[in-house]
Amino acid sequence: MAYRYVAIAPSGEQVQGAIDVASESQAERALWDANYRVVSLRPERHLPRLETLAPSLFAVKKRALITFTRQLATLLESGVPVMRCLELLEEQAASKPFQRAIRGISKTIRGGSSFADAVREHPAVFPPLYARMVELGERTGKIEEMLRQIATYLEREDQIAKRVRSAMAYPAFVMVLAVAVIGVLMTTALPALVQMFKEFDGELPITTRILIGMTDVMTGYRMQILGGTAAFALSGAWLFSRPEGKRIVDRFVLTVPVLRAVAINANAARFSRTLAILLRAGLPLTEIMDMVVKTTDNGVLRGAMEDVRRQLIDGEGLAGPMAKAGCYPQMLVQMVAVGEETGTLDANLDITAEFYTREVDQKVDAMTGMLTPLLTLVIGVVVGFIALSLIMPMYQLIGNINDTGAGTPPAP
Repeated sequence: MAYRYVAIAPSGEQVQGAIDVASESQAERALWDANYRVVSLRPERHLPRLETLAPSLFAVKKRALITFTRQLATLLESGVPVMRCLELLEEQAASKPFQRAIRGISKTIRGGSSFADAVREHPAVFPPLYARMVELGERTGKIEEMLRQIATYLEREDQIAKRVRSAMAYPAFVMVLAVAVIGVLMTTALPALVQMFKEFDGELPITTRILIGMTDVMTGYRMQILGGTAAFALSGAWLFSRPEGKRIVDRFVLTVPVLRAVAINANAARFSRTLAILLRAGLPLTEIMDMVVKTTDNGVLRGAMEDVRRQLIDGEGLAGPMAKAGCYPQMLVQMVAVGEETGTLDANLDITAEFYTREVDQKVDAMTGMLTPLLTLVIGVVVGFIALSLIMPMYQLIGNINDTGAGTPPAP
């Protein structure tokens, strides 16, 4: 941390500057050792950086981490020293945060630490599983092989995440676009028609009266509605960024059948893949389960896995506690049980990981296939309501004009 100081130098001159130390006492000691007499000392204040306010906008992309890992494995296998590898990869890194992370790793290694320890200092970029597998690779002398396995693992995880995101993007885009178009119509095009209907001599249909009321509210309280919507969105984003809000979302996902199917199958694929890769690396099952717990996004499922881990530590097998947890597909439990009995647990888990990855694709397709017609129906109902509200009074107005014309006697 940086501290700004004003001090009297040995020459008697008053000087000011900044010193980067861990604490205020260390800053005082450093200045005292340099024969400076401190006049004032305070922490240096900076405006919050955009990266701090919106970390998700500057997070290192999973694809960048995968590319880095594969390139590092190739360079090491070619005999390039690790420090030279990091220099080359730092130059190629697309984002500033990733460049800083690679530079920090290089600095830590120069200080005498291992590559695994250096990676652990950047948990926002490198997950715990990454550092642990690198450590095993360094210990066994198979760092290149471990890096390739890590890259393959991350690729599979990235494929599932992208599949789910892309499936949800289209319905979300359609819904936002529909709301925006209807909002613009209600505040720009419709008010003129509504004013004409207000001057209509006769009772308007109920749908038209509802539309007039909605238009009056949206035009009369436009800024309040926009402000309220923005406040609601920001409050929701703040709530769901906190653990309490995250738990609400996690429970909701497991309550809706379609979302539950996607979450359970995605969790089964990740569970199987993580277990398989770490079992082959030679880690004990209890430590593997600890990492599985850390890599689980859904808080409800994470709690169930924590229970499985505790029972495993108490001496039970893996399949039994998984069956009791109730959040693992039956096929996965059976494959684990067979693997424990035959000693082929890692091979069985590889099979189940691929199976549940395909299941996620199928469930996502089913979810998209259900959401698309549902959204079409909702938008059709709204558009139909607006059209009906406009057409009915027009027909009524034309009918009144015709009746008036028919009842007028001809001129002599």
